[in-house]
Amino acid sequence: MSEIKVDTLTGKTSATTVTGPDLFKTDELQGKTSAGDITVTSEGGAATMQLQQGLAKAWANFHQDGTQSIDGSINITSITDSGVGESSFGISNALSNGNDNIPTTTVGAGLSNTHSVFNLARTTVVKIETYAGSSYTDASEINMLVHGDLA
Repeated sequence: MSEIKVDTLTGKTSATTVTGPDLFKTDELQGKTSAGDITVTSEGGAATMQLQQGLAKAWANFHQDGTQSIDGSINITSITDSGVGESSFGISNALSNGNDNIPTTTVGAGLSNTHSVFNLARTTVVKIETYAGSSYTDASEINMLVHGDLA
């Protein structure tokens, strides 16, 4: 089997499609017209969306009970215990604004009617509050996901 290694692959004349094997490997993707703009076509081909809009920009799995700690994360630098049921997170790569979507799920051993909400969204800090009913409580496990635009 032959192998070709190149740094740049350009379509001949005005070709915009390059075909090849079933597996494509790369360390970086950039849009052709604009580096941060890659359009993905839906499975049925009827709709498109921007790839970067559908990617989570940060996530964390953490617990508030005892000493607050992060069990796993992406784009999170730190956790701060801001009080019972309150956690603040530092964001590594800043978001472009504080208008981001931050869904959370909460698990609290022995707790009922437990839920978490985000209260403070800034470009480099996210604050999560956890409640059992209408009272603050520390939860044993919380998952947080941040969608929005990076700065």
